Amino acid sequence: MAIEFIHWPSKVANILVYVTLLSGNLYSTFGGDPNQDSPYDSKHKSYITPASFTFYIWTLIHFLLGGMVVYQWFTDKIYQAVGWHFVMASAFSALWLALWSTGHTFLALLALFFATGAVSFIYYRLKDQDNAETLLDVIFLHLPFSLYHAWIFVLLIINLFAIISPVREGGPSTFQVVLSIAGLAFIASTVIGYIEYKQGDVAGALVLAWYLFGVFDQQEQDAIHWTALGLGIAVAAYTLKPFVFRLVGRQTGETAPLLG
Repeated sequence: MAIEFIHWPSKVANILVYVTLLSGNLYSTFGGDPNQDSPYDSKHKSYITPASFTFYIWTLIHFLLGGMVVYQWFTDKIYQAVGWHFVMASAFSALWLALWSTGHTFLALLALFFATGAVSFIYYRLKDQDNAETLLDVIFLHLPFSLYHAWIFVLLIINLFAIISPVREGGPSTFQVVLSIAGLAFIASTVIGYIEYKQGDVAGALVLAWYLFGVFDQQEQDAIHWTALGLGIAVAAYTLKPFVFRLVGRQTGETAPLLG
C-alpha cells in the first residue's frame, strides 16, 4: 500500500487530537495533582457507576484509534467516513475529561453531549456506507467507532446520574434505587438497536454488557446489584442472537457480523 497524501490537513489534525486525548487520559490516570479527579476512579459517583476496571475499555479504544490514525495514510475510506468529525469528537472528549477531572460535572455533560453527537455521526455514516472490504477496514475503521459509540453513550448516562443522583451517606433512597434501575434498564434496552439496526453491531452490544457487569461488581445495594447482573446476562445473551440464527439456518437481516 502506498501512502496517500490527499486530505492531509485532516489526517494531521486527527493525529494531533488523538495524541491530545491519549495524553489527557494518561495524565489524569498516572500523573498530575493527586487531588485531581480521575475518570477511572472518580469522586463523582452515582448508583450506576461501574467498577474502575470497566473504564479500561478506553485502552482498547485508544489502541484501535491509534491504528486508525496510521491506517488513514493508506486509504481514503477513513476520510470519507470520518471527515473532520473525529477532530470534533476528540476535542470535546478532551474538554469533557478536563471538566470532569476538575469537578465541573454539568459543563462536562454538555461537552460530552457534543462529543457523542460527533461520534454518532461517524458511526451511522459507517453503517450507511458499509465499506468494510478488508480486515484492516474492520479493525481500524469500523471496530474503534463501534466501541467508541457504545462507550461514549454509557459515559453520557454515567455523567448525567452523577449530577442528578450522586452517592449519599447512608445509602440510596428508594427513589434513587428506582431511578438507577430505570437507568440501567434504559442502557440495556439499547442493545436492541445495536443488534437489530441494519446489519447489527455485536461489538457495540458487548460494551453494554461489559458496563452492566461492572455495575454489578461495584454496587452493593441489592436491587441495583442483582438487576445489573440480570441485565448484563440478558444483554450478553441477546448479543448471541445473530450467531444463533446463523447456526439454525435462518437467513434474516439479523445474521450480523461482528460489526455493522
